[in-house]
Amino acid sequence: MVRQMSISETRRRITSLEGELSVEDTISITNHGKEVFALLRWDSYESIAETLELLSDEAGYAELKEGIRQLEAGELVGLDEFLSGLDV
Repeated sequence: MVRQMSISETRRRITSLEGELSVEDTISITNHGKEVFALLRWDSYESIAETLELLSDEAGYAELKEGIRQLEAGELVGLDEFLSGLDV
């Protein structure tokens, strides 16, 4: 959920916002009615950054698409089955 908050209100409440934001929440920080910043939890930021990094890597993106295709086609094996096939 995105909610708006002025920059002055954000400044007053910044120390209490940690407990109010869930992973899905974003605060649109405005200055004179114009959106200037987005405030979100660190784990949300990391998730977005990792997704952008993966999508910008052509080989990584191709591997992700192939993994999704294999999952949807039921071609994946469980960990136990995989480990049983190793000669360790």
